[in-house]
Amino acid sequence: MFFISACLFAISANLDNLVVGLSYGLKKIRISLFQNTIIAAISTIGTAVSIYLGKAIILFIPEDLPKIFGAVLLIIIGAWPIIKSIIYRKERIQNNDIYNNPERYDEDKSGFLDSRESILLGLALTINNFALGIGIGMVGINVLLTLILTFGFSLGFIHLGQLVGKRYSPRILEKYAGVISSIIIILLGIYELIA
Repeated sequence: MFFISACLFAISANLDNLVVGLSYGLKKIRISLFQNTIIAAISTIGTAVSIYLGKAIILFIPEDLPKIFGAVLLIIIGAWPIIKSIIYRKERIQNNDIYNNPERYDEDKSGFLDSRESILLGLALTINNFALGIGIGMVGINVLLTLILTFGFSLGFIHLGQLVGKRYSPRILEKYAGVISSIIIILLGIYELIA
């Protein structure tokens, strides 16, 4: 049970990383293993902070409500981008523009992400998923397993994205990554409600 929840969270939280990797591969901007590790580490630290913040919040909620509250929060987080896209009639569901202009993080236009640029990108990706981490913390997920999977998926998705992006256009995945992420988050919330 804990593994399924942690896995769903890690996949959903790192779909942006996959699309960023695709975009960087297409733009021929290289992210080395070291820089990728920096991004993954920042993402993992941010996830840990948000999870423990969620755990702190439940101290102020009656004992039988935290899991329900956290699960409902996850469903709302997942549903909101879909609702917003319907209201504003957008074709693409996304929470940020990180992968619309990936080259803006390569400030010196070197075609290679340095440590400072990697930190900025890692922070941008982490902030995007902060509310999701709070919701996960409230449902009582296994923190260590979640952090390990978050780190692993972050590393893997950016690397995989770069490999694919060098050969194929990321437009299709870029268009649907938001809705896929939203659906996974909604399913995670529903799973936590009924589990």
